[in-house]
Amino acid sequence: MPSDSFSVPIVIGAAVLALALVGVLILHTRVRRDLAQARGQLVQARQAQVHLTGESSARDQRLVRAEHQAKESAELLREARAQQDLVHAETEYLVSKRIPALLSHLRAPHVIVPGVQNPALAGTNVDRLHRAILDTLTRGVREEGERIDEAAQAVVRGAISRVQTQALRAQDLLADLQQRYSGDEHTTLLREVLGLDMFNELIIRRVQVTGIACGATPGLSRDDTYLVDLMVGAISRVENFEQRIEGPANHLRRRIGIAARAAESILFITAELLANAVHHSHGTLKVTIAVHETNNGAAIVIDDAGVGLNEEQYARATRLLSGTHPVRLVDLGNPPRTGWAAIGRQVAHYGMQVTIKKSAFGGVQAVLSIPTALLVEMPEDSRPSVLAPEPVRAGVPTAATVIRSGPAAAFRPEPVRSEPAQARRPEPATGRDHTEELAPLPQRRRQTTRAASGSRPTGGPGGSSGADGSGGEPLTTPEEAQKRWGDFQVGAEAGRREALPPQQHDITEGN
Repeated sequence: MPSDSFSVPIVIGAAVLALALVGVLILHTRVRRDLAQARGQLVQARQAQVHLTGESSARDQRLVRAEHQAKESAELLREARAQQDLVHAETEYLVSKRIPALLSHLRAPHVIVPGVQNPALAGTNVDRLHRAILDTLTRGVREEGERIDEAAQAVVRGAISRVQTQALRAQDLLADLQQRYSGDEHTTLLREVLGLDMFNELIIRRVQVTGIACGATPGLSRDDTYLVDLMVGAISRVENFEQRIEGPANHLRRRIGIAARAAESILFITAELLANAVHHSHGTLKVTIAVHETNNGAAIVIDDAGVGLNEEQYARATRLLSGTHPVRLVDLGNPPRTGWAAIGRQVAHYGMQVTIKKSAFGGVQAVLSIPTALLVEMPEDSRPSVLAPEPVRAGVPTAATVIRSGPAAAFRPEPVRSEPAQARRPEPATGRDHTEELAPLPQRRRQTTRAASGSRPTGGPGGSSGADGSGGEPLTTPEEAQKRWGDFQVGAEAGRREALPPQQHDITEGN
């Protein structure tokens, strides 16, 4: 078989094989391209899936955070509501309990103002704000109370000054009636006048104590006065003094007087202390009074055997008698007991001191200490009144010298002579002369009276000359004048005792 017959099929087979190879290559290329595209799409799908997974995770985290925040917000809301309810309850407690308790505490210090109701609020801003409210309210109430009290005291001072003026005018009129109708033929009238005079004296004292407690002055002025005379005057201002007061006992060794500026105040203080002692003592118990000289001045000692005071009353009395604490009218009770408050004002003004303690009789002992600056040594040519007690001498029993009702001559005390400290004998009981350690008193000399323009009148109706050789009517000697005035005072005291029967004290007496 020729070679050409084999070559054609070979060529055809080769061509077919080549075409097949080309087709396979093309198919392979397409497959690889499709495969690459599929891989790319798979990668994109995976990336998208990863992205979606990340977003889903973030969304889940956001949801978790949101849920956590919601829970926290709900918890905070519950806490806020609980805090609001707590503050609301505490504020209601402040309005309903603490503020009324504070107002009661301002009226009565023994009332306790409660603290916060819930201990959890102690020291918080709520506690501090509530305390600030209470402090502001306290200041406002006190300032307003002080303003109202000052206005009330001004009204009382104005009213009391008018009443005191009229009462003093009535006292002058009654004194004039006593002198005009002092004869034996007017005994009944004089007894009535003396009774009115005593009642008027009690009115003046009570008006005076009310005015002084409200910041007024005593309303009276005096010259330098013997201290024993002031004690006698203070005793005469107390109701039923002749039955209730024993004394005064004069333990002074010198001619001690009180300076004019403080004489009425010391008389007032002594009278109030005596009235208080008499008021709080049983009707049969005596109140004793004595005056002593001390190294720092003088002291008036008043003892009673009354009901005494408890610790709270002693503390209140000490506070009022010191005069260092402001006192309002509302603090003096109802009806107001103004005695201690008035004494405290005078004590603080003049630098004196009043101390009280339990007496040896179970009652109260009040001591008025008078500084040396208020004492003066009275002139040699003066003497105390006929009612003043004589000094308790060394070797004489120290019982209180009562006001006697005998003749005027029995009341005429001998003047206490000022002797040098070296010449004084020591006390027999102690063997020691304490007067040597006493500081000298300030001395005031009475000014010499001016001589009369004319000569002294003669003493006889026929024109016989007197001691100075001049003519005219005789003058009353000082001794005769003292005897007459002593007789008048004795009669006045006897008339007061008869005109004023013993009566119960009213509720306004006492301190």
